[in-house]
Amino acid sequence: MSRRILFIIIGAGALVVAIIIVSIFAIMPAITQASTVTPTPTPAPSVSPTPAAKNIYAPYLKQYGFDIKNQIAQGLHMNADQLTQQLNSGKTLSDIATAQGVSSTQLQSVVGNAIQSALQPVVSSGDLTQEQVSKLVKRMQKNPNALDKLLLRAKEPKS
Repeated sequence: MSRRILFIIIGAGALVVAIIIVSIFAIMPAITQASTVTPTPTPAPSVSPTPAAKNIYAPYLKQYGFDIKNQIAQGLHMNADQLTQQLNSGKTLSDIATAQGVSSTQLQSVVGNAIQSALQPVVSSGDLTQEQVSKLVKRMQKNPNALDKLLLRAKEPKS
């Protein structure tokens, strides 16, 4: 009987070894294939400096800035020189409007109308669209500091 147990043990061992060998042959191609696949290199993003956005409004604001200032000054019941003096003294357009009895809603309307009206020749010539001018109006209404700077820089055109 001890021989019989010995044969069973040897047979079971041989069976385990055979299963291991078959498993290795079945799994080995997948393992070698995974290790030989070269990963596709990820392209490095090219970093090129993007040019600064060009302010399409700048030449027109420079050309028509004094007209805008005049119209805003009229809306505030003063002239352009008085408006310039008050802005130079450190007051904001909102401060000036309040002192002149013009509400913030009225000021927004005055600013919008002044820009629309002054830039109408640019729209008529096709250099800017009405949509672009409307965007500029909204931007100036939301950013009073930029409008104050524009009004301070606006000079009377030389004849």
